[in-house]
Amino acid sequence: EVVPMVSEMIVQHASDVGLYSNLITSAVLLTRDKLKALADAGLCHVQISFQGNEPLIADRVAGLKNAHDKKIEVARWTRELDLPLTVNAVMHRQNLHQLPDIIQMAVDLDADRLEVANVQYYGWALKNRAALMPTLEQIEETSRVVEEAEVRLKGILAIDYVVPDYY
Repeated sequence: EVVPMVSEMIVQHASDVGLYSNLITSAVLLTRDKLKALADAGLCHVQISFQGNEPLIADRVAGLKNAHDKKIEVARWTRELDLPLTVNAVMHRQNLHQLPDIIQMAVDLDADRLEVANVQYYGWALKNRAALMPTLEQIEETSRVVEEAEVRLKGILAIDYVVPDYY
C-alpha cells in the first residue's frame, strides 16, 4: 500500500471538512505523480509563479536553469488534471516589456486567472530594488496593457493587477 505524503494528507483532510485548497508553487520541483496525488486528495486549485515569458530572463530571475520550461510543463499537467490554474506573473523593471506575451502565455496555457503581481520590496527584492523598481512610465504602460487585455479577454481570462505600493 502506498502511504500518502503529509501534503496529500493535509489536502485530503481539508477536502473532507469542506475547505478550499490552493497549491501556490514555483513548480520547479513538482512531479506529475505528486500533482496527481494532490488532485486525487481533493486539491482545488494551482497557482504557478512565472518570472517572465522569455526563458533566458525568467531562468535568470528565478535563479534556476530550465525553470521556465518546467513551469510550463506543470501548468499543462494542471490543466490535464482538470484543475483550475492561475498564472502569477512576478513583474519588475526587467520583464514588464514582456507583459503582452505573458498575457498570451496565460491564455495559451488555458489559465483561468492571471495575477500581474509587482515585486514586493522586502528581503532579496529590497536589496535589489534599484534593478527591479519599474519607472512611472512602465507602470503607466502596464496599466494600459492590462486594461486593454481585460476588455479583449473578458470571459476567457480574469486578470488581477495592482500597481506597486511605491506608486
